Amino acid sequence: MMEVLIAMLIIAFGVLGFVGLQAQTALSQVEGYQRSQALLLINDISARMSLNRVSAAAYVGNNIGTTDPGDCTTPTTRAGKDLCEWSLLIQGAAEVRGTAKLGAMTGARGCITSPAANQYLISIAWQGVQATGAPANTCGQGAYSNENMRRTVTTVVQIATLAS
Repeated sequence: MMEVLIAMLIIAFGVLGFVGLQAQTALSQVEGYQRSQALLLINDISARMSLNRVSAAAYVGNNIGTTDPGDCTTPTTRAGKDLCEWSLLIQGAAEVRGTAKLGAMTGARGCITSPAANQYLISIAWQGVQATGAPANTCGQGAYSNENMRRTVTTVVQIATLAS
């Protein structure tokens, strides 16, 4: 009888360990999905800026995607239209169920800065699912409940100055 109880206890601990592993795997999958979405969004705006290199400076801004940009057919410049469409993508407009936008990260925002001439630092910040370490990038800093929950991805776009 004692052997059966000990065997049940060992099996119970094994099952609890397996359940914990499954939960951790699910969290890691969500984190990975959010990171891949952020990388796709960074690639999108990088391509848009490269195609409109004459007006690249017009893309600079912070907290892009935190407010509804409205109708993207009304901006008069290519950069304005690109930022409006990118803002909608950051909000998750690529995948909609009912009225809920589901196609992006939680609390996402975009930041585009120009640290040097013809050089642009593009970042996306969002709230992760589990605490890790706070990123060095300042995009979205202070916008989330805990800095250890903030995630960022960044790329640099160098715009060439072409001679005529």
